Amino acid sequence: STQSTWAIRDPIRDPIRDPIRDPIRDPIRDPIRDPIREPLLREPRYRDSFREKDNFRRVEVDRRPPTSFDKMTIKLLNLYLEKRWNPETRMLDLSALSEADELAEVAPNLNSVTFCNKLAQAIAEGQAWAKSLDSMNLSSNGIYTLRPLSNAFRNRNVQLQNIAFNKNRISELAETEFLADLRLREVMFTDNPIAKRGDEYHKFVVKGLRTIELLDTVSVKEWRKQLLPALPEACDSCMSDEDNAKMIFEVCRLYFKCIDECNYDAIIDAYDKDAFFTHISEPTTKIYSSHTTKQYHQNLQHRNHNLLLNSNIRNPTRFVFKGRPAIIEFLRKDVYWAGKFRHDVATFKADGITMGETIVATVHGSFSYLIGEDDKRYWRCFDRTFVLKPNKTGTEWPARIANDMLIIRAHQISPIVLPETDLKAKLMQLTGLNQNFAQLLLKEAGNSYDQAMHLFQQNKAAGAIPPEAYS
Repeated sequence: STQSTWAIRDPIRDPIRDPIRDPIRDPIRDPIRDPIREPLLREPRYRDSFREKDNFRRVEVDRRPPTSFDKMTIKLLNLYLEKRWNPETRMLDLSALSEADELAEVAPNLNSVTFCNKLAQAIAEGQAWAKSLDSMNLSSNGIYTLRPLSNAFRNRNVQLQNIAFNKNRISELAETEFLADLRLREVMFTDNPIAKRGDEYHKFVVKGLRTIELLDTVSVKEWRKQLLPALPEACDSCMSDEDNAKMIFEVCRLYFKCIDECNYDAIIDAYDKDAFFTHISEPTTKIYSSHTTKQYHQNLQHRNHNLLLNSNIRNPTRFVFKGRPAIIEFLRKDVYWAGKFRHDVATFKADGITMGETIVATVHGSFSYLIGEDDKRYWRCFDRTFVLKPNKTGTEWPARIANDMLIIRAHQISPIVLPETDLKAKLMQLTGLNQNFAQLLLKEAGNSYDQAMHLFQQNKAAGAIPPEAYS
């Protein structure tokens, strides 16, 4: 037994005596397979010590099939967790877990990878209340590293919003970064060595854990504001500067020429490598005779960044595209995928302000397009906001787009005059439409009641009116 132990710890490895490197395994002297030391290795407090002393390879004891000891650990944990669960506050109180008499046989240690995995498994698989779990109290457990616990919770998909690590031994600020993947709302480190570092501690945790709203029961809004970079002062419109105005329209000329010619490879250089793109398309009540045309406009609605849509409320970043490949793919396959587009830059209107070297430009215009086999040319208006940065790469683009927001709306050649209240109310009364859809119908009908009723009958006959259009 003593000789086997020194076969692991000896820094000068002997290929004959070392059971790890010996191709002919000796079951007596192999510390992994030795039946005498097997129970010792299965106990969590000894596993980590053997793993740390093995300088040549990590002993993956956790990958072996579960034993009676593993099953006993899970069973004891299930009983203990059930006892410590509070359904009213949806909190699991595991304070002083390491000193719990009920778990003395399994030697609970929240710094141990093995025990943390067992704890996460017991929470995720063994308890019906795990889906209701909201908070966890891990105070007074002698925790000095958060890596084993956070990895175990992440791997087992243990969902939490609040964790308390009060009265532990966490002394390194970097340890808090392991909690980032858990997407916590509140975290507490009171009475830990790191909490004594004051403002440095607050800013480090708030910067590393971007989802938290409360740190040690205090709102992090003020600390988060201090971490934001100071923005340069905004100036008046930069369009009075001939160079800036020329640069904005030159970017538009090059950009929309590439769109009209379907030259998407050339547009890649127009965007910064970390650029963002969002798109919002206003709904339409038009009836399209071509299936491809109808499909194109429906697709614009489904791939919409409108944050009022239920799907986007659940996932606000669903249609936020980051990086040149993602942006170009969306432009090519969704916004301009099925037709021949025509933009007349000479008719565009633009404005902009400078913020240091950055220019925020808004562009207003219209475009026409033919879709697939449909020989009718359609018109839409658009508003586009470009955040432009200087292009220092020497290409033909005078600036690069750091942020791009596109809004597509109904085509209009004259200002919209809001309908009289009684006209809209009359339309709502006769059609059963709610206020928003009645307003949209009148808008597309040019504020003509007869035309609005005609459009309503067409849409109703075609089954194109969604259920949410009615009151």
